[in-house]
Amino acid sequence: MKFNFSAWDLGGKIIFVSTCLAVLCLFFTWVELGFYSENGFSQDGYLFLICFLYPIIRLLQGKSIHKLGGYVGAIAGIVCGIAYINWKSADVFGVSINAAGSGPYVFIVASVFLGIGVYKYGNR
Repeated sequence: MKFNFSAWDLGGKIIFVSTCLAVLCLFFTWVELGFYSENGFSQDGYLFLICFLYPIIRLLQGKSIHKLGGYVGAIAGIVCGIAYINWKSADVFGVSINAAGSGPYVFIVASVFLGIGVYKYGNR
């Protein structure tokens, strides 16, 4: 594994930054109900990072990324984020509320950028 940010192309840099953003979003609020909130670690959001493993490991190894594998990870991240947000929605006294905080939304954005990075990445 090697870390050489300046040697990576635009796609590699986007993959790395999107992975960092996905890790950072775990510190954000994932559940927010006014007086009650929890971050991504207490909500097991770190499990969603599995979606980022293949592209970031291949990037750090300096190897090419199979586009389909990278896209599957990005799409799985988006689907997991949307499913989590939908899971935190409920009807209370006839009013629909969503208890999802900013964390899963940022995770979805990171997953979209992961897909863009995979698209742009080309192993010299």
